[in-house]
Amino acid sequence: MQPKPNHDESVRQDFVTDLRAYLTDEIYTLITPHYEKKIEPEFLQSHDRKPKDKSEVKSLMLNDKGYQSWSLLQRLSQQMMFTSVIDTVERNLEAMIDNLDKHQEIGSLEIDDSLEIPRYLTAYDIHQQPGGYHSETIEKDISAGAVYDISLPIYSRNAMGEENDLLAQAIIHYIDKNIGTFQPKDILDMGCGIGNSTLPFSKKYPNSKVVGADVALPCLRYAHARANALGVEADFSQQNVEKTNYDSESFDLVTSTLLLHETSHDAVPKIIQECFRLLKPGGWMIHLDVYPFHKKEDDPLYDFLKDWEVINNNENFSGALRKMNMKKIIEDAGFATETVEFTSAEAAAKYSKGYTGDFYLKLPVYVAQKSIAS
Repeated sequence: MQPKPNHDESVRQDFVTDLRAYLTDEIYTLITPHYEKKIEPEFLQSHDRKPKDKSEVKSLMLNDKGYQSWSLLQRLSQQMMFTSVIDTVERNLEAMIDNLDKHQEIGSLEIDDSLEIPRYLTAYDIHQQPGGYHSETIEKDISAGAVYDISLPIYSRNAMGEENDLLAQAIIHYIDKNIGTFQPKDILDMGCGIGNSTLPFSKKYPNSKVVGADVALPCLRYAHARANALGVEADFSQQNVEKTNYDSESFDLVTSTLLLHETSHDAVPKIIQECFRLLKPGGWMIHLDVYPFHKKEDDPLYDFLKDWEVINNNENFSGALRKMNMKKIIEDAGFATETVEFTSAEAAAKYSKGYTGDFYLKLPVYVAQKSIAS
């Protein structure tokens, strides 16, 4: 299903990929030594102390021309990424939509025409993707899904694997390593998007029923067609995972990849409560997302830099999620304290080749099991 760029489009996309690599590997690595050698000493000399928190660091960095230049170029590179892939999608879109009916035989697609898209997705374009994931401009629109699919390798610098499935592979690796005897029969992937986090579970557990749920219909249409094109069976359903239409105790495994930080303060507890309701006794909840164990409380510069996506890349809730008491939220939903774990998951080595960023090598996961007694 993935649209193929022509020569000029491919060159533009390669340029953006290399630009992002340069900004990360060559320029970003200079920020900390620049701060330690110039910015912090000047502050120390005038205040007789170091900056106490990220807000003080922010006021210094936003007035520093070196940091300003990197930050501007990083934001522009994100916009350039989307403009470079949108040309490919628009050129192929009509033919892709015409072929949708050819990719409908495996699995199913359930559409809810009455579903209201949550405001936390409509208020701004997440990641600066024009129109977000949910916008439709033509009949049977799949453009948002296609744009996401071909921009992800640029964003991740080809760290996601050939099928953009590194994140789900990390969860599967965690299960194999820590819950080796677990063989889920019914699996729900919340916020499934284009299904790149859904299909690995169908491959891993071929005798299981795998469902992907999301509010974004253009992504779901693309996900269903993509699954058919890859010959992998999964069912897709347009639903708000804060409250689904599935019966209680319907699933052995409920999972998500980078869903929670795209929601809101109100939505996160509802999603965790819904996970508890949907899980069978003994079932597992695993969410791969951002959370505080990467945070260095004694390093305000690190704390500030971790918020770059929040401030500059329309990841508005990401910083807020890191401050939430997720342990309490999970326990309040009904999960027993002894089953709750915040840890790291790692994908197989083949998915990390050529990339050295910590996030893609050690991926944060929230894990909890619904007790048999429940």
